[in-house]
Amino acid sequence: MLLIPYFLRIILSILTFLSSLPQIQRIILKKSSADISLFYILLNTISTTEQFTLGFFCIINHSYDSDFFVHDPRNLGDWLNLLQLIIVWLMSLILFALCLFYNPSNAPKGRVVALYVSFLFISVVPLFFDLSIPREGVDKEWYGALFYGIHSMYINPLITLGGIAAFFFQWQQAFALSSVGLAAQAFVFAAVALSWIARVQFIEMKRWGPDFPLKAWYQLVGWAAVNNGIFAIVQAALLYLSRRHHSRKSSEEEPLLSH
Repeated sequence: MLLIPYFLRIILSILTFLSSLPQIQRIILKKSSADISLFYILLNTISTTEQFTLGFFCIINHSYDSDFFVHDPRNLGDWLNLLQLIIVWLMSLILFALCLFYNPSNAPKGRVVALYVSFLFISVVPLFFDLSIPREGVDKEWYGALFYGIHSMYINPLITLGGIAAFFFQWQQAFALSSVGLAAQAFVFAAVALSWIARVQFIEMKRWGPDFPLKAWYQLVGWAAVNNGIFAIVQAALLYLSRRHHSRKSSEEEPLLSH
């Protein structure tokens, strides 16, 4: 299994936090999140919530009976992995809250909030219910297997597709996003995605090749790399569109300034 040094995981967590600040600062200074699609923000927030849910489940709830994602016993790397997931989730929640607060009154705020709360009831709420079940006993094993199976095989693939769909909610207003933030997140989350390939334990990790069990890898550990990678690609695409918009706008203004 490949290893990512602890200090590099810490650096990536810090960079993840910092890469979120330009967009947050832009909204606060403008006191507006106009032209930022609430569904773009919602889909990204749901993705980070699902990543936190799966990571917390593996690292906290069921680390003692797992042969994937987390070590038994847990080591510092596992806790740093959880820290990474928490930071991504919290920063997306802050951005989600700001976009709701500063969005125009005609935005579909109620619908977006209802959708996110509904998702919490199938992710974070049952996650903490599982945590409350005593460690010993058949109930915890049965509930845990059911919870993780439903999320890894059915819910998370839909959320991965949602991460792609987020682009189409924002691409026409890419200029509303911070170019610095988009560039930072495209770079940082690409690095984070690559790091997730080596951060986690997978029983077949040594078998990279044509016969590698890609589906099982994605369901058990690869979701973190895939979802972070998709987010990085989406941010990079939006950055390209944003810069093209600003470049076109500048070229249109130049003849006017010459007069």
